[in-house]
Amino acid sequence: MKNEFTVQQGLEIQARQLQEWESILKPEVYKALYEYTTRENGEAESGSDVKRGVDLSNYIGNYMLGHRF
Repeated sequence: MKNEFTVQQGLEIQARQLQEWESILKPEVYKALYEYTTRENGEAESGSDVKRGVDLSNYIGNYMLGHRF
């Protein structure tokens, strides 16, 4: 039996990680992170398509350097 990483599982992880980031980021930075992170959720076909983990960390690093996506 194949274990599939579902969109729902990816979204649950994403939500947990966004909560963690919300507790340490300024509101305007968190809003930008949230919008970037969730904008493509409706197009995800598997949990791997959901932005989470290092995707969020990289966005914050780029944001600090002045690169906004």
